[in-house]
Amino acid sequence: MTTVRILPEILSNQIAAGEVVERPASVVKELVENSIDANATQITIEIVNGGKSLIRVSDNGIGLLRDDALLSIERYATSKIFKKEDLLSISTMGFRGEALPSIASVSKFILVTRTKDSDIGTKIDIAGGKIHNVSDAGAPVGTMVEVKQLFFNTPARKKFLKSNTTETSHIADAVSGMALGNPHVQFRLFLNHKLQKSFSLSDDLFQRSVRILGRDVAGKLYPLEFADEFIRIQGYCSNPSVTRRSSSKIFLFVNNRLVYDRGLIAAIFKGYKGRIMKGNFPLGVFFVEIAFDQVDVNVHPSKKEIRFFNSKPVYQAMSETIDRALSCAQENMTVYSHSHILVSPDTGEKKAVETFDFFDAAVYPESSGKIEQSIIDWQTQVANKSDPVQKQKDPVCQQALPQAPGHPGTFVNPVILVSPALKEKSVLVSGTTKIIGQVMGTYILVETQEGIMLMDQHAAHERIVYEKLKRRYQSLNIQSQNLVVPETLDLNFKEADFLSGILDELKGLGVIIEPFGGTTFIIKAVPVIIDEKEIKPMIVDIIETALVKKDRFSKDEWLEQCLILMACHSAIRANLKLNQTEMETLLADLEACENPCYCPHGRPIMIAWTKQQIEKLFKRLV
Repeated sequence: MTTVRILPEILSNQIAAGEVVERPASVVKELVENSIDANATQITIEIVNGGKSLIRVSDNGIGLLRDDALLSIERYATSKIFKKEDLLSISTMGFRGEALPSIASVSKFILVTRTKDSDIGTKIDIAGGKIHNVSDAGAPVGTMVEVKQLFFNTPARKKFLKSNTTETSHIADAVSGMALGNPHVQFRLFLNHKLQKSFSLSDDLFQRSVRILGRDVAGKLYPLEFADEFIRIQGYCSNPSVTRRSSSKIFLFVNNRLVYDRGLIAAIFKGYKGRIMKGNFPLGVFFVEIAFDQVDVNVHPSKKEIRFFNSKPVYQAMSETIDRALSCAQENMTVYSHSHILVSPDTGEKKAVETFDFFDAAVYPESSGKIEQSIIDWQTQVANKSDPVQKQKDPVCQQALPQAPGHPGTFVNPVILVSPALKEKSVLVSGTTKIIGQVMGTYILVETQEGIMLMDQHAAHERIVYEKLKRRYQSLNIQSQNLVVPETLDLNFKEADFLSGILDELKGLGVIIEPFGGTTFIIKAVPVIIDEKEIKPMIVDIIETALVKKDRFSKDEWLEQCLILMACHSAIRANLKLNQTEMETLLADLEACENPCYCPHGRPIMIAWTKQQIEKLFKRLV
């Protein structure tokens, strides 16, 4: 008796469903793609309980005849390809003929469809892959697919589903992505019988991009345009000052198909090189149009992964297009003068930029913007990526800097100052130090009894603010101020769900936020140290950091991260000129800190060279 057997069709469909149907969002994606391939201009998605109870997708596409409808639920039945050569030039969203039978095998499934030439439609009832009934049905032209009780017959799969809110979030993200890629289609998303999202036919790509990326970035999106005989790139990329902690706001399309491609992501980062900090992600919508026979979408059943047959020119075009757009935008920016006088580009009126008094200590001038900060910090991060000095945190560490080209052994070992060494040498005690000046608008050069020292002004102020914030939090004394005009905050479902659960904790940090309907919140009060333009970025930063690292944080660790991020957004920026008094006060405040050697993120605040090391550089000592 043989031991190798051909599996029953229902079982093979359920196995296929494991690859095609990962979660409710996968069902929505497959059904909406079928609607797009059917030339629909109106698509309605209805979701109940995160898609676990109900997923219904209706369209006004071309519909199906009864025989075609019955064939569509057979595995490997498709109208989109006919011969093997077609796989080399796929122009439709779907083509495998697996989605409908896979979905029908793990749910209670109803398909209703009618073509414009038919007076009556067709209704097919299926449960667990078995057809229960085929009947006539009155229906508008188009197709409606209803999926109930997903994974009802595969409990092992069902138990891996997340909460309703999490599954809803994935569905909303999938719909948003497909709405971006198909601005010629009207989308409506209903959640638990309430209209949650609507994208009208009058929306252009920019309007949909703003709807999905956030209204706050509307004025910070730069258009992308490139075309040659092989490839075309379009879309929008964000100002380098607008970043996120994850890639969730990067939308990549190849021939209007939402995809994920590591090479394209790397090309986007290359376009931003020198402009954003390491670990941050830009926002953007990126479209690549290329001949269908130059890209393989038959890599995985989910069709999210692709392969270019010649990827190098695609990646190069993407990075160069982004770099050119950002460079052109930067050339047209209004720049603050050293005297901090802002000149209106419209009226020519001059307005003094106010300064802020943090914690009744020194007066540090207002940051001149996040773009300069991003450029400086990103360059610093990249320059030090392979520098062991940045990685070493032992009590007194000495690591070799990179050698000068053509002069081996020219550079000597600087010392990253840490707390014990600082206290023993009294490096920061007034009277033993002399501020020489500011270097590159970012570092303060200090002469000490032992030699010279470079201090990162942003990292130093971040440490000062963090320790004072932490003391005030521990003593329940963080002062808040009500906003004259409350700020609204538009979030996605995952972010809104998380924020709803931490409102009390944020209140203890001086941040008062209230729900404002749907996924919108209103910010009513913030700590007095927070600059108005930093309010939203700070809140978004707190949420995204927690979502990215939530499995690694305890509650206390998360609160610690909140304080760190608040300090970061409150601190003076890099590339900001300070006068002598401001630098001296910054140095004195740093000396009073418990740990004046590292910023709360762990980066060194100061690097010192002894007189002996300097003399070795000039060959005075051997």
